[in-house]
Amino acid sequence: MHEEAEPQAEVSFPCGNCESGVRVLKEALARNTALFRAMLSHSRDAVLLTGPEGRIVRVVRSILGYEADGLTGTNVADLVHPEDRPLVRDCYRRLFERACDSVEVEVCALRGDGGFTWVEATVTDMLDAPEVQAIVCNYRDITGRKEQELVTAEFEAIVQSSELAIFSRDMEGRIVTWNKGAQRTFGYGAAEAIGQEISMLIPEDRREEEMAARQRLIQTKAAVELETERLHKDGSRMTVALQMAPVLDGLGGVRGISHISRPIR
Repeated sequence: MHEEAEPQAEVSFPCGNCESGVRVLKEALARNTALFRAMLSHSRDAVLLTGPEGRIVRVVRSILGYEADGLTGTNVADLVHPEDRPLVRDCYRRLFERACDSVEVEVCALRGDGGFTWVEATVTDMLDAPEVQAIVCNYRDITGRKEQELVTAEFEAIVQSSELAIFSRDMEGRIVTWNKGAQRTFGYGAAEAIGQEISMLIPEDRREEEMAARQRLIQTKAAVELETERLHKDGSRMTVALQMAPVLDGLGGVRGISHISRPIR
């Protein structure tokens, strides 16, 4: 008996001949290229390629207002604020020394109109990748986030320097922030107050009043003002003018309550 030979897979070009097969491959490549460009055009990311010394060899997509071919040969470090250039050079140094394959950095980038934009960049060594042979810089605009960080820092500085007692609590009644004014008013340092129940500041006979104010604030999502009494660390009572305001989450729900108070007698 003779063993039957296993059937062999038949290899052929699409449409049965080389010419039509090449045409199909070219059409597929064109579709993929168009898809890639469409994805880039709707992406937040910009991409440029550089050599190992940081000189730009190709701009795949820019968000800084330059003509793509106008940056060829420019050192990428020259496109950031002078104070941030050492950060960029350090990225390339680390890649060159093989300390890592990818580095992330935040810098202030120079726009084509002469202004500056904060960007978050990821610099990746793909020099050894045959299909790339470059260092790839992916970056995105984070100006809005940086501006918000600045506003937050300024607000925190104002709160900390205020003479008013300002603190916040979560919905379970635990204190989560505590300024120096609160320390002066109530006698507790931040380390003593944060994480503690707000009930330590409220006399027993004022807790129903505080609960009613809290419920009104949650229902209306509006600030509540009242004249009430609070306790000092030494156990003494003081009369204070108090404003409670809602701290809202991204969906408009109340996730906490801020307290601003000052002794009035």
